[in-house]
Amino acid sequence: MGTYYEAFLGSGSVLATVAPAKAVGADSFAPLVEIWQAVKTNPRLVKAWYEDRWAYAMAGDKRERYEEIKASYNTTANAADFLFLSRSCYAGIVRFRKRDGYMSTPVGAHRPIAPRTFAERVDEWSRRIQGTEFLHADYAEVMDRAVAGDFVYCDPPYSHSQSILYGAQDFDLAHLFSVIASCKSRGVRVALSIDGTKSLAQETARFPCQTGCLSKSSPSTWGDRCFDGSR
Repeated sequence: MGTYYEAFLGSGSVLATVAPAKAVGADSFAPLVEIWQAVKTNPRLVKAWYEDRWAYAMAGDKRERYEEIKASYNTTANAADFLFLSRSCYAGIVRFRKRDGYMSTPVGAHRPIAPRTFAERVDEWSRRIQGTEFLHADYAEVMDRAVAGDFVYCDPPYSHSQSILYGAQDFDLAHLFSVIASCKSRGVRVALSIDGTKSLAQETARFPCQTGCLSKSSPSTWGDRCFDGSR
């Protein structure tokens, strides 16, 4: 491929697995992007962020001190607090209130990962992402940069099936599909991961077919089998 793009970076697990020579990783959440930029350029700082907060939390009542760190983050969103919270919150699931963006996840029952083990992971990830440029940007802005031969991986918010996690975000799936179509028209290859099921309601989201294989005899939505045998 040319340049690898991950337009909804999040935890960056696919990026780190691919470890491309040239990549762009982007997210609309500024503290997250700040963490990634620091992992790449100043891993020692990232280790210090985590170790300082880990030591503080472990030196007293974990729940009370977690709430203090969370209050600090909610007062002024920042990468250092968010890094520790993401490793110590309940089930590792970060949730934000829609009305004010307040992080609401309580402390987890687990003991947060030890600083030494965390430091080893920071070093490994830093090695894997040296070819990546990290941007605080909207996915459409980033995907518009891709040219023929580039590859874009999209893992958007699952706002239909996981609204408790992503309901605070403004996200329009139809708009993403239009941006994907624009990429494909330029010769950009695109892969999309999306969870369209909502098990509690036994419901499946219906998405317009983007494969370009539609004919009179083929289905018009994803989730059905297309005439060529693909889905």
